Amino acid sequence: MELRDYVRAVRAHWVLAVVMLLLSVSAAGAVTVLMTPEYTATTRLFVSTPETESTTTAYQGSQFSQQRVLSYAEIIRGKNVAQLVIDELGLDISAGALAGQVTTAVVPDTVLLDATVTDTSPLRAQTLANAVATKFIELVSQLETPVGAEAPLVVVTVVEAASLPGEPLIPDVPLNLSIGVMVGILLGLGLPVARAALDNTVKSKSDIVDATGAPTIGAVMFDSGISKSGSPAEAIGHSKTAETYRQIRTNLQFVNVDDPPRALVVTSALAGEGKTTTAINLALVLAQSGQRVVLLEADLRRPRVIRYLRLVSGPGLTNVLAGTADLADVIQPFGDGKLSVIGSGPNPPNPSELLGSVHMKSLLRELRESHDYVIIDAPPLLPVTDAAVLAVHADGAVIIARHGGTKREQLRMAAESLRTIEARLLGTILNMVPQKSYGYGYGYGYGYEYEADIRIPAVTTADRAVANNSIPANGVPARGERRKTRR
Repeated sequence: MELRDYVRAVRAHWVLAVVMLLLSVSAAGAVTVLMTPEYTATTRLFVSTPETESTTTAYQGSQFSQQRVLSYAEIIRGKNVAQLVIDELGLDISAGALAGQVTTAVVPDTVLLDATVTDTSPLRAQTLANAVATKFIELVSQLETPVGAEAPLVVVTVVEAASLPGEPLIPDVPLNLSIGVMVGILLGLGLPVARAALDNTVKSKSDIVDATGAPTIGAVMFDSGISKSGSPAEAIGHSKTAETYRQIRTNLQFVNVDDPPRALVVTSALAGEGKTTTAINLALVLAQSGQRVVLLEADLRRPRVIRYLRLVSGPGLTNVLAGTADLADVIQPFGDGKLSVIGSGPNPPNPSELLGSVHMKSLLRELRESHDYVIIDAPPLLPVTDAAVLAVHADGAVIIARHGGTKREQLRMAAESLRTIEARLLGTILNMVPQKSYGYGYGYGYGYEYEADIRIPAVTTADRAVANNSIPANGVPARGERRKTRR
């Protein structure tokens, strides 16, 4: 993944980043509130030897005191001193527990020793710190007084008694909130990036090119709002959906400038990626430009074109290939007459053999001679070989990939299945692109809409006659059926 892919992931999930930040700060605040405050009180001790008039002796005494300080740091936080304090104050606590509340620190290169007591009560922390210092001094006096001597070799004095602490050491509110903010930022940025890094579905033009080695012909943005417009004629005429397919129509002409493809197989890696929708919309915009277009329903296993367009279901492609019907008997005009549709006909037991037959090749040649464009809605590439076989007879295939649905490996295998039999892959159309992802890696200068419902123009009286009045007045399938048959 490139840097822009990570930026796109964060931009696409900015709400998650904000939520993570708020949750982390809230959690830090909750932990801070729930934490029991702890206060610290510190007593500073000075370790020295008895006064002497000799400079050498004084220096040696100073060195001796510094060495002793390190040992005293261990003694002062030991159980012996703790037990003396417990006995003195009459505390109901074990020596080990009290010793755990005591910490020490030696000021470097000095004979100063700090004894700190931590407690949930500020007053108790002060009392314990001073008591620890007092009992420690008494213990040192006993330990450092030789047998028969009147004075100890080392003298420990309090130079700074413990004062009553004002603010608790724990919780540290600024620190906790800062940690919450940092964790929130890391999670808010890290989760989308990790998700993008682990996601193996196609989401950009670069993903498609890397997987197929073929150009991206266009990208269609998903917009559920258009399906509620209620005016299919207006939608196909002026919507951004129509502009998308017009751009795809233009891009197809540049696939091969000298000999633009005219017989196109529209397929996908797997079912449910929008190939039938794309085939119909592409046929419509080609017909709108004044071209004579025939839309061939060649998905003999799961035919949907005739049902989507509310045309007559009867003899079709399979009848022509089997020799039981003529082409003129099965072709149905649609719209203003520039678009013709050939249904699949009865489901055959051997779809692959029919589509790869000499009769199919001859039929495509005949359709090319009588029409400017032949758009073929074919089955997915990975489950069956039908689409690849058709692509050999046609000018090439266009693969439809669903944004966030088609996996890169599936798309790669689909493209490879075409190359294996030397069929031409014209390019790929990225379908169902979320609006929030628009502007990142698709290479087009205006917005795109994905229309899951088929965009068909207003139906004329002649069309209704052809369909035996089976087409609704607005020319759109019933909403329930649209959802049920969406590809």
